Amino acid sequence: FVDEFQSVYTTIMFVQYVSVCSLLCIELYAAMESDTIQLDVRYTGLAGFLCMQLIFYCIPANYITDEAMAVSNAVYFSKWYSGCFRSMKPPLLLMIQNSQREITIKAGGVITMNAATVVAVIKVAWSACSVMRSLK
Repeated sequence: FVDEFQSVYTTIMFVQYVSVCSLLCIELYAAMESDTIQLDVRYTGLAGFLCMQLIFYCIPANYITDEAMAVSNAVYFSKWYSGCFRSMKPPLLLMIQNSQREITIKAGGVITMNAATVVAVIKVAWSACSVMRSLK
């Protein structure tokens, strides 16, 4: 499932990531440099919507990763070692082994999409905006 998801959405997520990073920096800079409250609200609102676009991809990807690890824990704590499930022991061991491999969804095969990515994008955009303001 994850491989199919990756093949369909990897390019879309990468383009979204790159565009949100650059546009968020520009919107924050414009909000800081604007003269009126109306422009501040407009640019800040656009920056918020850009963050929401990135969150739309990152939070579900984080949820998929967390749920994949929950499968491993659920199988492990199901008392698979008891004598009641002798015929199920090999498939359950295989499930435990396969589910312990971390599932990560990457944008463009490079950038891991999770909740930490959203925070990192906001930090980078804020830092770049601060650098642009100091160079002015």
